[in-house]
Order: sequence, then structure tokens, then C-alpha cells
Amino acid sequence: MTPLRLLHVVHVLTVARLVRPEHYGRSTHVNDAECFDFVVVGGGTAGCVLANRLTEDEQTTVLLVEAGGDPPYESMFPGLFPAMAGSRVDKNYTSENDGRTQQCHRNRVANLTSGHMLGGSSGLNYMLYVRGGPSDYAHWAAAAADPTWAWPDVLPYFIKSERLEDPGLLNSPYKIYHGTNGYMGVAREHRSEINKFSEAVREMGHEVLLDVNGYRHLGFTNPLFNIAGGVRQSAAYSFLAPIVHRKNLYILKNTLVTEVIFDENNNAEGVKVKTQNGTILSLVARKEVVLSAGAFKSPQLLMLAGIGPRDHLEDLGIPVRSNLPVGLNYQDHVAVFMSIKMEESNAPSAPPNKHLFPLPTFVGYVALDKRQEHPDYQVVNFVVPHDSEFPFNLCAFGYWFEFDICHNLRNGGKGKTTLFSTLNILHPRSRGRVTLRSRDPEDPPVIHTGMFSDERDLDDLARYLEDHARIVNTTYFKSVGAEIVDLKLAMCRGLRAGSGQYWRCYARCMMNTMYHYAGTCALGGVLDSRLRVRGVRRLRVVDASVMPTLPGGNTHAPVLMIAEKAADFIKEEHPKSGALGD
Repeated sequence: MTPLRLLHVVHVLTVARLVRPEHYGRSTHVNDAECFDFVVVGGGTAGCVLANRLTEDEQTTVLLVEAGGDPPYESMFPGLFPAMAGSRVDKNYTSENDGRTQQCHRNRVANLTSGHMLGGSSGLNYMLYVRGGPSDYAHWAAAAADPTWAWPDVLPYFIKSERLEDPGLLNSPYKIYHGTNGYMGVAREHRSEINKFSEAVREMGHEVLLDVNGYRHLGFTNPLFNIAGGVRQSAAYSFLAPIVHRKNLYILKNTLVTEVIFDENNNAEGVKVKTQNGTILSLVARKEVVLSAGAFKSPQLLMLAGIGPRDHLEDLGIPVRSNLPVGLNYQDHVAVFMSIKMEESNAPSAPPNKHLFPLPTFVGYVALDKRQEHPDYQVVNFVVPHDSEFPFNLCAFGYWFEFDICHNLRNGGKGKTTLFSTLNILHPRSRGRVTLRSRDPEDPPVIHTGMFSDERDLDDLARYLEDHARIVNTTYFKSVGAEIVDLKLAMCRGLRAGSGQYWRCYARCMMNTMYHYAGTCALGGVLDSRLRVRGVRRLRVVDASVMPTLPGGNTHAPVLMIAEKAADFIKEEHPKSGALGD
């Protein structure tokens, strides 16, 4: 057998092994009133980390309850991520139509993609590994009134999760900011197509950095991805699959948690669930219930249990257990894309490689005021080969923009290499809200995103677009005759392209979510500094909903950190049997 054929066979056998049901454990059979030490609600990013860390003590039993099932075959491959949104493993949440935002989208609402499988959104996200910076966590520490949420104390938890597989970083001064023994594989963008852009961004006054996850956070970089060995490093693949053999871990799949059960003293005693075949079970948590169901479902379960804003609960006839600002403070990174057409090309494109992120990518973190140390906006840049259908498909079927806009996008860059840039506001002022639609736990919550409710965000995004557009005036871009693709937006007709008014109109029309939903069970408001729900006992929340403010980057890595930190909180409060000398 030739070496190439042998490599192919090994690859096929590896993939076959990866997708067997046993890889994520078989769904546990449980009986009504069965007891566990901890019940973790939601098998997404945080839930998988908690299941792993809490079962390190073999005397501790953990039940992980997930409404979805195993990740599908296609979720493992980085190059197939565009096919995941809107699929059966997406909860397919949508926002409410506010008549003001999303008005250039066909459905006039935001499609709020959210993972419905073990691993949650880590199985369908864009895989960027970004931590944010010290100023982000200074805000968290202030909100929690607890200095252990500041950068020096959260950095070790980022390092703990990580298994960096990049020789360049590991042989650089940045290596001290990265881990090599964690469960989560991380690798760096390495394709040469992005190299030619370095001089252009330097010419604009930006630095080019080897890494933005250490002590420097402003500049352009080859990003880190949650990809290793050509496989997406979802939380299920990284944290759950390696430990499904633990006899103290129980996994209940395709099962919806409908209620958190309390005793008369406001102790969370367990949960009520509905299994795939419709059976209703009550399951007992001897020590704690932990909600890790995400920024939409965690607040929904709290409010159904009487924990939330008094007026909203009373309107629905729900007895108030604890009057807290649950569902308020909803935040997301608002994004907008820009396409720049560059050199003509008719060279044959390389065949797609499902083991790589779909396109060569470089990312910038930019501050308009060069004196500040934290970025105002992030810009994710995809280098798109000529006549690729990727931008059109993302525009039309990922973001659901009007077809005319997406056709103009495709036609405007025909026959040319394009730079597809997505900018987002890293620190939005706007806030939205998640509320109950009804008392039925199977009804999706009502989601008001609140995007641009503070119009200063719209002004800022317009300024960021104007700032990034300067790239067409750099030497390299001029040499290839680069131009911004005119999307011929009907809403902006009559405005001078490139003017402040034009970019403001452009931002309002082309705005979209970055899928970074957060803040609905925030530290310092709903939760104390150890993520315990105020006013009740034995109930904790651990997911993106706990973030009091958004970090200056993608949210996946911060959720891993939160879960690692929460696991230590829980272990400290529930020490091993005999650990106190009894």
C-alpha cells in the first residue's frame, strides 16, 4: 500500500471512530427521583467543561442534561461551518421585529443561531479563539465587587483550558500566556495569502502582532482558531469525549429541562425534565443545580421559577421567589460587512479543504484614539478567491439580507479577488432584554436585541467603517486598483458614497449579529461574585449570560474561562469527602 493510500485509510478510520455514538457517551437511562450530586442544565460550552472538571473527583456524581443530541459529522470539520446555521442543530431563535433594525434583512429580524447539541454553539461557531484584554476584566471585577475577576486572576483559567499547537508562538515571548496541556486544541492561521496585507495595515498606522491574547491587544494578527489536527475543537469533542468513560458522569440527551425544583426554604432541589419520548421526570441534585443553558434559556428557566423582574413575573401570574434583573442587560456585538474588490484573477482556485477554516483570514483590533490600550472595534478579514460563492451564500442564507443586496455583492466582485471584512463594535452601549413569551417552557423566549437603542453605537459603527475603508488608499491596494463594492443600497440612495451620512446609513442597513449573546444573568446583579443566584440557595449560573459586559473579542474562550473558574468555586464550596479531616 502506498504511503498516500495508507494516510487516506488512516484518515477514514479516524473519522469513522470520531463519529460513533460512543464517542460522546450513550444517553443515560434515569429513573424518576434519581439523585446526583450536581445537575448541570445544558451540555454546551460551559456544561461540557463543568461535567469534566466536577467528575475529576470520582466520588462526585454529575448529571449533564442536554436538549440536543450528539454533534453531527459535519460539525467536526472547520470548512463546513457555513452549513451549520439554520440546520437541525441550530435552535433557530429569532429576535422580535422592532421596525428599526434588521430592515435590510428578508425576515426583518435577527437570526440568532444557537447550538442545539452537545457542545452547544462551540459546534457551529466561527472558531476564533480570542480572550479579550485586561480592561474587559477590570469591568467584570468592578461589577462583581471581586478582584478575582480581574485579568491576573482569570488568565490562569484561559491557560488551563488551552492546548496550543503553534511552534511559532511556543518559541516566542508570548508562550508564557498560553497553555499546552489543556483539553482545548488551538492552532494559528498559517496560509500565505494573508501575508501581503501586513504592509497595508502598517501603512494605516496599525501594528502587526504575533498574538493578541497576551499582554498586547491592539493590532492585526493571524488569528488563533479552535482547530487542531484538522478537526473543530468543540467543547463536546475536547472536554466531554475524552472522559465519557467516567462512571460518575451521567449524560441525558434529547431531554428538555422544564423546571427548577425548589423546597419551601428556596433551596434548589433538582429539575423536572421532558425526555424525547415525552416522559416527565423529576431528578434530584443533592448539592447544586447549575444552569449552563445559554443567554436565552438560562434566564427563561430562572423566570419560570419565579426569579426575575417582579412586574414581568406578576403579569404572567408567576409567584415571585426573588426579584432580580433577570433577562435585562442583554448585549451582543453588532457587526457590519464591507467587501473590497482587488486584483483581477482567473487562476484556478484550490479545491476546498474541509479540515481548514474556509478562507485565509486575518483579524484586526483597532482603537481610533491611539493613546488608549483597548480596541474599539474588531475587523475579521476573509481573503476570497475570484468568483467564490462564499460571500453570496453568507449574505443570502447566513445573514438573510435582501437578495438584491447579495446579488450586487457577488456581481461587484466578479472576476476579482475580494477582501470580505466584518467589523463589530466591541463595547456597545445598547442593551436589550429577554422575557418570557408564556409560562410554557417549550415556548421560545421573547428576544428584544436592543441593537442601536443607544444611537451612539450607530455613530461609532459608521466611524469604524470609515476608518477601515482607508485601506483602499494604501500602496498595495492602490496598485491593484482596489475599490469598495457598491451594494447599491436602496435605503442609502442619494447619499455620497464614503461620506459620514452614507456610512451611517450603510451601518443601519447592513447591521447584523456576531452571535455573541451575553449579559442576561449578570454578575453583580442577578449573581454574586461566585455565580450563585441571589435570594435562593444551591443554584448557580455558568455561561455567557453571566458576563456583565462583553469582552473585546469573541465570547467562546471567555465562556471556557468562566466554566473553569466556576468549577473551582464549586469544588471549594463542596470539598471532597474526608478533605476536612472528618
